Amino acid sequence: MALHLVTDDIALEQKLKVGYSAWARGDTVALASLFSEDCEFTLVGNTVLNPHAGLRVGLLGLMEALDQFHRMFEIREFLIEKIVVRDDDAFVHWHSSLLFRPSGRVIESERCDLIRFRGRLIQSVKCFYDSASMAIATGRAQVATVEAPVVAAPAGLKAS
Repeated sequence: MALHLVTDDIALEQKLKVGYSAWARGDTVALASLFSEDCEFTLVGNTVLNPHAGLRVGLLGLMEALDQFHRMFEIREFLIEKIVVRDDDAFVHWHSSLLFRPSGRVIESERCDLIRFRGRLIQSVKCFYDSASMAIATGRAQVATVEAPVVAAPAGLKAS
């Protein structure tokens, strides 16, 4: 692929910027060209709350996950807060404003991705995000109503 040739010699941080730009515009073919054939893509979360959660292996699994996301969501805004690269490891902290296509609802999302390179290609990505808030926003979960009075946490303990 042409993109693969163009990105071979650039720094890993720049390669990540190219990849996230491709992701934000829905160019899954360009994004997949940055991954190894046997890559692993994990969206951390409960599959009851998010059917997209779980491990995908190989380019076919990666493309399936990316295509599924872009069928459900339209990215309205995208901001990379920070990229840190050290040796073959990286993390990317980012925010996005998403349109959930089935309801038309706009959702604010924040994520942190842990990335491992093997050579010049991405070997694995683990995506961390607030799956409970996303499930509520997409209608996959409802907020429980509280019938009983709320009890404060004992002194010195933090309620969660």
